[in-house]
Amino acid sequence: MNTQLIDSLARIILSLSEEERELLNRKIESEQRENLQINAQILDLETRVKQYENQYRMSSEEFSPRFRSGELGDAIDYFEWNVYYEMLLAARKEISLRSN
Repeated sequence: MNTQLIDSLARIILSLSEEERELLNRKIESEQRENLQINAQILDLETRVKQYENQYRMSSEEFSPRFRSGELGDAIDYFEWNVYYEMLLAARKEISLRSN
């Protein structure tokens, strides 16, 4: 833990006006809500992707390159699965970037 950084942040926060603190609180709450929404989206997408993985007895990691290469054909299920999987990867990346 970077105690110097925390001390500096504490001094900055304490030096803020009441209005600035309220703005900061709203920003923090907004970020928390967005993180909750992204996490809910991740759970939903994981459920959707898992249904396809179970149905086709194949992991998404195996499916994706095979689908993109054309090996699996053009079934609508494959397009949907691919979209959900890509959305899942993007959501996971977003939450990872937000937590760093």
